[in-house]
Amino acid sequence: MTTIQVENISDVRKKVIFEVPQEKVTEMIDAEYRDLKKSVQIKGFRKGKAPLSIIRNYFKEKVEADASRRIIEETFEPSLQENQITLVSVVKIEPEKVQEDKPFKYVAEIEVPPPVDVKDYKGLQLTKRVRRFDEDLVNKRLEDLRERHAKLSPLSEDGTIKNGDYLVVDISASVEGKPVPALTVVDYHLEVGRNFYLPGFDSTFEGMKQGESTSATFTLPEDFVPSALVGKTGDFEVTIKDAKERIKPALDDDFAKDLGEFESLEALKDSIRKDIQESLEAETKRELENQIVDSLIERHPLQVPEAMVERQIDGIVERGRMNLISMGIDAGRLPPVTQAQRDQVRPSAERNVKAGLILKAIGEKEQVEVSDEELQAEIETRAKTMGYSVDYLKDQLEARNLLQEVKSMVLQAKVFDFLKEHANMTEEEVAPDEASSEEERGKE
Repeated sequence: MTTIQVENISDVRKKVIFEVPQEKVTEMIDAEYRDLKKSVQIKGFRKGKAPLSIIRNYFKEKVEADASRRIIEETFEPSLQENQITLVSVVKIEPEKVQEDKPFKYVAEIEVPPPVDVKDYKGLQLTKRVRRFDEDLVNKRLEDLRERHAKLSPLSEDGTIKNGDYLVVDISASVEGKPVPALTVVDYHLEVGRNFYLPGFDSTFEGMKQGESTSATFTLPEDFVPSALVGKTGDFEVTIKDAKERIKPALDDDFAKDLGEFESLEALKDSIRKDIQESLEAETKRELENQIVDSLIERHPLQVPEAMVERQIDGIVERGRMNLISMGIDAGRLPPVTQAQRDQVRPSAERNVKAGLILKAIGEKEQVEVSDEELQAEIETRAKTMGYSVDYLKDQLEARNLLQEVKSMVLQAKVFDFLKEHANMTEEEVAPDEASSEEERGKE
């Protein structure tokens, strides 16, 4: 039987000294020699017929190295489990030299979860910010939809250019009679009001018509290159070659039907109302859970294993990558994630790890459990959202060993509910304009 000694380096790192009895060492070395004897070919002997004494002379170092590796493989995790040590990651393993007539020792440095003695988690002071629904949110969403489905149409002959129109223009620029190549453009495309060419320059076009030309003077901005021209007055000759305006669709039943899901404008509005209400409630829920996490972390200062933080960073990065792919960006064109990007999300990752450990400990203390029915319901909800069949999604989760992760998330949700039920909660109503801005952030 393998014996171990444990030395604490920190709350999340341990030094473990393993000692494997001599009998086990001899057994493993003999097994290595027997396996080698069957396959090795030594000059002067038929395959598998070379004496063990000769094989020992030829392959002693190889056998000892292989035996060392196999002994560690067969004793490392079982010994930790037997001593109820939860392994997060292996930092390093340093084996001594295997000797056939002696016990074998090796030293491992490992990461483990920190001890979490949960307390003071009942009676948390929470503020529930209730987001009041306002019909203006529906109207704003409808206008956003109209804007997204607007089409460009040629400006009428007598129509004058206004903010939001799309132009193709030629611009010739000079300073003190000398041309400025950086500002001289042909067939330049712009949206009036964006002022991408120069600050305030788009005001030149307002009130003009397609085909017209005009002159204007503007002072070059402080960030202009070359810097020698900063602050000088530029003379501009402008010709409008093409002008189009955005025509938004009428807000009627046909518009709702064109979106592909609705029989009428009222059905569209009902759907938007439901979506907004769910978003507002979700934002309130997220905010409450953030308050809970902040309070728990403040009450339970933890050191967390680096490996757990790195895995959390991997998850955050991968979710960001999948979001970009879902928006239609080619996965092959995404640049590799930089260390700077990983460092940027590290604080969030550390917070998530701490929250997960504390919530898990509370769940264990309060005997919160997830039933098979609750897990199945969560899989069904996810399958509906993702557009998969329940069986397909479950098979995928099982194949990628993610069922336990899903179960952990359901458990966390139940612990959050428990903490809310046992909190000292006050309510605060959020003003409609604030609710609107937060609802928009919730969509992002």
